[in-house]
Amino acid sequence: MRFRRGAVMLVRVYWFLATVFIVIALSQPRLRPLGIVGCVVLGTMLAWGVVQRLRSEDPSQAPAAQQRGKPASPAAALRSVPLTMVAVENLRMSGGGAPFELRGHIENKTSDVLLRSVTIRVTRRDCYEGALDPSGCAKLWTDDHWIAIAVPSGQSRDFVEAIWMHGNAPRARGTVQDAFELIAATGEGGIELEKGN
Repeated sequence: MRFRRGAVMLVRVYWFLATVFIVIALSQPRLRPLGIVGCVVLGTMLAWGVVQRLRSEDPSQAPAAQQRGKPASPAAALRSVPLTMVAVENLRMSGGGAPFELRGHIENKTSDVLLRSVTIRVTRRDCYEGALDPSGCAKLWTDDHWIAIAVPSGQSRDFVEAIWMHGNAPRARGTVQDAFELIAATGEGGIELEKGN
């Protein structure tokens, strides 16, 4: 930690000196040679630092914590969870569409997987007299909604999520009926995911 603070301080000193030499070179004609020499020295130091960093950097030898964009362990990688291992119940949607509010209860039936997200397909139907569909309800719209949620294995929880329509939501003529379908789930975890895929 002490080395890191020292490196940050050296970077600040470097850029301070660079600014001073540039200001001297531009504003003081009498000291311009000194400013130019200082800029050349700092430019050489910067080039040397970049070359040393490129030569010493080997991504395969860097610790996992220093590799950006890569999980620290294989268990942290998100994977698809079989839909049979996730139960979504008591789903209901309310609101006028700016936004809608989706409420429900989700259960993670896996034994070693942390559930991270689900995607739910929402279909809204308009039920009114004179609808062309034999069921008496015409489909208004269908939309898929991704919901971030953290449910540990073997647990369940209620959720409330604000969802926005993609495009304009047509108004219903009669009463609305909503249908919900779980279409995808992802999680972090171990062996059970491997078996399920």
